Amino acid sequence: MAIFKDNYFTNDSYELRTSRLEILKNYIEYWAAPLAIPRTLVEWGLNANDKWQNSLLISQSKKNQTENIYRDLRDADEKTFKYYLKLKRLLRSTIPDDKTVLRQFGVLDQFPRSRQEKIKKVEKFLKAFQRSIENNESIQIPQNFVSKLEKLFFESQNIAEKIALLKMEKPKGSSSRQMELFKEDSKKLRSLLSWALMTWEPDQAYLVQLGFAVKTKTEKEDSNEEEDN
Repeated sequence: MAIFKDNYFTNDSYELRTSRLEILKNYIEYWAAPLAIPRTLVEWGLNANDKWQNSLLISQSKKNQTENIYRDLRDADEKTFKYYLKLKRLLRSTIPDDKTVLRQFGVLDQFPRSRQEKIKKVEKFLKAFQRSIENNESIQIPQNFVSKLEKLFFESQNIAEKIALLKMEKPKGSSSRQMELFKEDSKKLRSLLSWALMTWEPDQAYLVQLGFAVKTKTEKEDSNEEEDN
């Protein structure tokens, strides 16, 4: 059986909160009558663990989804930028002396470090190639090479847009609901402890069966701890 060190519920780790609610679910019905616990509080205790566990699952699922989409972006960007650098090298080796064209394609300077600047470089290359086609200019790079870069570029940008949407939705997401549930359960735990201490003393060993810390007989009563102010 879990041993709880204190009753500062708002300081609970998620693991500690889970332990409190798990044991509470198993014993609250048994102690409901002896402690005169209100039925609404009993019903909360019976269901709180399931709701909390569900919130953890949803939160973990969202976390996994976020991690997966960021990994997808890293993989997509790696392919996009790697292929761009191949085309950059090809263009510079094909027309090394035509600085005007190389400047139009943005391939004269070094490849930047930030993703945003890298994307701008790829976009500039694609736009320059499109203009050359519209102006019937001869650029000695096969169309299918550039088409592949364009496809990779849009794949990267589509994933980046999904991430931007996730960031916009985050304030209304599962983490916010989980925190609200944590706060509400903390209030309920404080209320339940108050009811239990109307019958039991703080050193009553059975307090642990409701998810609470038990004081030793040598400890002085600490009202701040009991009320979790």
